[in-house]
Amino acid sequence: MTQLLHSLYHQPWLITPEAHAAMRRAARACDLFSDPPAEPPDSDLLQIENGIGIIPITGVLMKRPDIFSRVLLGAADMDEISEAINEAGDREDVQAVLLDIDSPGGTVTGTPELAAAVAALSRAKYVYAFSDGQMCSAAYWIASQADVIFSTPSARVGSIGVLLPMLDETEAFKQEGLKVDLFAAGKYKSVGVPGVALTDDQRTWLQSMIDEINGEFQAAVLARGRAIDPAAMEGQDFSGQKAFENSLTAGVMLDRATVLTKMQARHVS
Repeated sequence: MTQLLHSLYHQPWLITPEAHAAMRRAARACDLFSDPPAEPPDSDLLQIENGIGIIPITGVLMKRPDIFSRVLLGAADMDEISEAINEAGDREDVQAVLLDIDSPGGTVTGTPELAAAVAALSRAKYVYAFSDGQMCSAAYWIASQADVIFSTPSARVGSIGVLLPMLDETEAFKQEGLKVDLFAAGKYKSVGVPGVALTDDQRTWLQSMIDEINGEFQAAVLARGRAIDPAAMEGQDFSGQKAFENSLTAGVMLDRATVLTKMQARHVS
């Protein structure tokens, strides 16, 4: 199993199940490459239009993704997004900020910190989050720290939950005539070792970790005063209209241009 595919199975994710499945398919395909794919060009994320700082948040969100993750999974670097957020806060020609989001989510690592950066920015400048695609899981956690959230009617919003796939390869090992002799100190140290089944204690520990992350996710989402019913935070995503009806957003907008016009009328002098 490649390192990339292994990482998809052995860490918790704030992402939609469909996006995670697509990443697994792409990671398996990376075995076809004998050499790493070419490094994509760097890009400056922050764009400024008539006093509005626009920060695109697109693709699978990861902290310092490697070249395979960038090219095969379309990963975006949360550190680069954070730098753009900090720059927007420092620039005098930025009077309000739009997070332009189209993301199914990403890793747990880096998400709370990036959400905190958005919350810090909102204390200095008004921050809008908008999506005409996906604003799910980690992407929604980040968006939830904006002052106001909008989406188009057909956007998918929410997916408040945590995902941790664990690949059980014990039967596959048996069929190949392989048996793993494991030596480990600590009853949780062998979690995720290929060919070794999880124990009941390990399953309980993993579930407790997922529950802890999910509790932090829900607390962050509710911290900005959104009255979201617990029934709407069970991992499902919603259309733009249903997201509004369930208080995940402040309303439905026709498109990004409409949001920018609203922002410029209100915040640009």
